[in-house]
Amino acid sequence: MMRYYTLSVIEEAYRRQNPELTEAEIKEKAKKIHSQLNTLDISWRRSNKKFYRMNEFGHMTF
Repeated sequence: MMRYYTLSVIEEAYRRQNPELTEAEIKEKAKKIHSQLNTLDISWRRSNKKFYRMNEFGHMTF
């Protein structure tokens, strides 16, 4: 399961790793990453649900 990162956590990571960036740049980059992480998380969850739904009983051998 993916850990959910808040916007403030991502912004802080940018501040630490890139102290030369302005606050506006940090906020812009953090918003982009936050959006991408959320999209990936949603996609991952849907994929897992589909996998488990399709394989719940379909491939049982006795």
